[in-house]
Amino acid sequence: MKKAVIDIDGVLNNYPETSIAFCNSYLGTNFTTLEEMKTALSYREYKLMREEYIKSTFKHDAPLRKGAKELIDYLKRKGYLIYIVTSRQLFKENQLEKTILWLKKHKIDYDYIYCSIKKDFTIFEKFGHVDFVIEDNVKNLYNIEKINGQADYYNVINSENKNFTCKFKRVTNLIDVIKDMEGLFYEQFYEQFYEQKIIEKGVKRQ
Repeated sequence: MKKAVIDIDGVLNNYPETSIAFCNSYLGTNFTTLEEMKTALSYREYKLMREEYIKSTFKHDAPLRKGAKELIDYLKRKGYLIYIVTSRQLFKENQLEKTILWLKKHKIDYDYIYCSIKKDFTIFEKFGHVDFVIEDNVKNLYNIEKINGQADYYNVINSENKNFTCKFKRVTNLIDVIKDMEGLFYEQFYEQFYEQKIIEKGVKRQ
């Protein structure tokens, strides 16, 4: 089976906006980017803020990014195994349980979940070659490609990386990944997908 590696923070949710929003609420600031936060706060202030953010609903009850559910469902329908690979410290502050509950709440269908700071080595050691990777961290994508080789790589644009340049395909709405993978046949595919959902629900289209 084909294998897809999906990040959570910055891909399935809207990080770093979630972290920025928490910081502004927690400290009464008005930051718009992570760079502003890191420049203005001392190391100790930033570390303490991050520790509180990790425990907050801003992180663990974050809205799903637009198109995330549709992309996961699309990949499953195409026969991919879904590997959620996150840099979250899942065994700290009960993050594993909170993360699983968040995925369940949003009906994200996945096969495995792993935590790793060194995602390139985790992918190589745990999965071998993978066929699809989507990440917000540009450096991670380059490191993964170096070990993994040819695959479909996508970078999700956010306020932290919007001015970066890279060779990978870049998106903001995850529906655009489906469009790209389907090419000129996207409109036909989406019509068929919609009709299939209607049939499954037993509802006639108006």
